[in-house]
Amino acid sequence: MIGKIENEYLVVEAESAGAQLKSIRSKKTGKEYLWQGDPQFWTGRAYNLFPIIGRMINNQYTYGGNTYEMLLHGFVRRSELALTENTENSMTFSLSDSEVTRAQYPFAFRFSVTYALEKNRLSVLLKVENTGDREMIFGVGGHPGFHVPFDGGAFEDYFVEFPNAGDVRQCLMSDDCFMTGEEPAYPLTDRAVALRHDLFDCDAIVLKNTGGLAVVKGKHTKDEIRFSYPDLKYMGLWHKPKTQAPFLCLEPWSALPASVGKVDAFESKQDMTHLPAGETYQNTYSMEIVES
Repeated sequence: MIGKIENEYLVVEAESAGAQLKSIRSKKTGKEYLWQGDPQFWTGRAYNLFPIIGRMINNQYTYGGNTYEMLLHGFVRRSELALTENTENSMTFSLSDSEVTRAQYPFAFRFSVTYALEKNRLSVLLKVENTGDREMIFGVGGHPGFHVPFDGGAFEDYFVEFPNAGDVRQCLMSDDCFMTGEEPAYPLTDRAVALRHDLFDCDAIVLKNTGGLAVVKGKHTKDEIRFSYPDLKYMGLWHKPKTQAPFLCLEPWSALPASVGKVDAFESKQDMTHLPAGETYQNTYSMEIVES
């Protein structure tokens, strides 16, 4: 099922498969900003990540002394969600626990994604309700891809600026994309990362202390994408490794993938959210399409 919202600035579509965004199109120019899943590079568009981020060793983790298996980025991206609300300016997709989810994640929950438009800004609300009788543990995040270049020029003409950046650190990953625990300083030039294809030859660049705002700009355009994630700790920059892929993913995460050589115990895994029974967690990120 496809949901649609629009206003005088943008037309946005999302699909019930994974509650994934399908299109972010400018009303003014007709320009499509969301990556459209070209199979030559990456068939995804904008995964929703829950209840884990990234990979786990052997696709496994432990909880309560039991071992469970779950694939990359969790099961929401592979699930069919219900379109529970669709107004002119907002739409909500929801998923509750089932036999399928409990086999890999032993908690009762209701997960929902709400997309809402306000002028030229699309906000994404990630909501987790603990419907069980015990604490639940999880991570959340996003994985939207954007066309780059989006206003002419080459990929290398664009950069990602972090206007509010602090002491930016890179969370290093091994060759097979597990966390090493090393966090060296990541050098920015004028508070920005200049894009080039070989930047991603070793997969994602995962950063912390970026200040909750990433702005994608080009040298020869005044248009920009202002991506805000004030309450998500990490920002991953990614495109398909070792390709000339014309897109960039901005990935706000609450937690990190598994550590090298270690099957994670959910009870002690770093940065995981612990939500008491009956309570609700919410986190929001947004993207503002600025056109000259």
